[in-house]
Amino acid sequence: MGRLPGSWDPSAWGGPWVGLLLAASVLSSCLQPAPAQPILITPPSPAVGGDVSLAPQPPAQNVLLCKWFRSAIITDDNRRIFTYIPNPPAQSNGPAHTGRETAGPGCALNIAGLTLSDTGNYTVQMDLNNGPSSIITVGLRVYEMLTQPTVTPNQTQVLENGTFTLTCNSSPSADTLLWLRDGSHLVTDQRLELSPDNRTLTVLNVSRGDAGAYQCEVRNPVSTNRSEPSTVTVAYGPGSARIDPQGPITHALGSPLTLTCVSDSVPPSRYRWFHNGTDANETQSSWTFSLTSWAQQGTFACQAHNPDTNLTARASVATIQVLEMLPQPTVTPNQTQVLENGTFTLTCNSSPGADTLLWLRDGSDLATDQRLELSPDNRTLTVLNVSRGDAGAYQCEVRNPVSTNRSEPSTVTVAYGPDSARIDPQGPITHPLGSPLTLTCVSDSVPPSRYRWFHNGTDANETRSSWTFNPTSWAQQGTFACQAHNPDTNLTVRASVAVRVVALGTSLSAGAIAGIVIGSLAGVALVGGLVYFLLRKPGGGPEQRTPVRGPAAPAHNQGVGDDKPPLGKEDIQYSTLAFTSGAQKPPPGPQPLPAGGTVYSEIRKK
Repeated sequence: MGRLPGSWDPSAWGGPWVGLLLAASVLSSCLQPAPAQPILITPPSPAVGGDVSLAPQPPAQNVLLCKWFRSAIITDDNRRIFTYIPNPPAQSNGPAHTGRETAGPGCALNIAGLTLSDTGNYTVQMDLNNGPSSIITVGLRVYEMLTQPTVTPNQTQVLENGTFTLTCNSSPSADTLLWLRDGSHLVTDQRLELSPDNRTLTVLNVSRGDAGAYQCEVRNPVSTNRSEPSTVTVAYGPGSARIDPQGPITHALGSPLTLTCVSDSVPPSRYRWFHNGTDANETQSSWTFSLTSWAQQGTFACQAHNPDTNLTARASVATIQVLEMLPQPTVTPNQTQVLENGTFTLTCNSSPGADTLLWLRDGSDLATDQRLELSPDNRTLTVLNVSRGDAGAYQCEVRNPVSTNRSEPSTVTVAYGPDSARIDPQGPITHPLGSPLTLTCVSDSVPPSRYRWFHNGTDANETRSSWTFNPTSWAQQGTFACQAHNPDTNLTVRASVAVRVVALGTSLSAGAIAGIVIGSLAGVALVGGLVYFLLRKPGGGPEQRTPVRGPAAPAHNQGVGDDKPPLGKEDIQYSTLAFTSGAQKPPPGPQPLPAGGTVYSEIRKK
């Protein structure tokens, strides 16, 4: 091996160096060792391929020379790595030098390209100028980057309550080893045993929960690695079996049925089906078949067997009853129309396979009461003392466990009435001569009533509910009557109204009278203004004028005494106008004014 730069080459050191080294050697042999000082390892956990520095602490400032040994003792010169003189820096390599070691400041030992063989004890001997020599030993451990471990099970499937063992195969430099199942760390208990180095895991009295994916994880200060999962299954069961759907089963004839045998078993059970004790040659967990005959009823059983555990379980379903899909029933009434307070009967015609029968009216279920009677099998419904509310659309509904069907509606009407009648508009009626009049006869009846009209007791030959006519003479007034008759109930009712025919001008409405009054007032105001104008005009005529009087009103000036001023001198003159409505004329002589019949006209002179 070549000499490293700065290393100690005795052949190159001549003259005073030889004497100096000898003196140092003699001096060191006479000095007593100083108390050991710590050595700082940087990094504290060196890894293979990396570098490390071993530096005495605190760094010595008066070192004459130092020697490093790959050993805990310094008496074997074959274990010497190098001798180092700090000033001037010079390194003399020893027999244990590998070419990777160099001296550093403060007598530090630097090792490059670490290998696992560099692990061990290292000792430094330092000779001081003014003190005893110092000898310090330190242990160095070189760590490798851990490779991925592997897990070896002694068996991948174990019987319930059995035992299995797992071994973690990893590098010996791993100083920590952990076990995991399904990604979670395992904690030892009475059933989990570990070898002293943790590399072997034994599981006793295996339960179903011990099945899973096992891994081991190895660690050292410079790396962590985890194995691939190793799966262990636990064989168990079947402890029991069942058939879905659970019995007893009722099923429609001609439709498919699926039976499923269910059991909990690892590995999955092997199945076999039986019908009424005979092997059906079916080996699937589910069996689908169509019930095409009554002979297929009976008891169905399944057998579940685990060949690994050698356990067998059986299950059976109670007798399967085959039922038909019910056809649509029909309803037969003994009559479609019944008299009020009468009786009617309905019969439901249905398959004998129906085990439930219901009656409905207008879509709602009927509840029996004192008026509704049912036969023992519910197929006949009798309605007593029929009321109007019993009319409607009747249906029967039949059911069995596999089907439901409902009949078409059968309508029953209830004949009743009429109880009364009336004529619209109600009387007494006053109607203008020559305008059309419509009279309507109203009655509640099923079926609808037949009508006939009468005028003053004489048949008018009108048979509709409404009669429209035009009174063109006084002879057409009088009493009008209608007759409503129900031929099914044989009930008849009558109604009448009095009609008075008047001339078109004799029957004025309040609006027409108001119009006449307003027009009259306007005329009086016009006359008053004309009179005032004539009195004011010079030479326009005599001063006195006859007071304005209304027709059929007594000539009476209200509020004027015997000592009244001459006409034309007073401020206000009042005239009374009285109006009578219609064609009636008042009797001769003074008459009291009707309420609201007095009108005042004001004439003012300036």
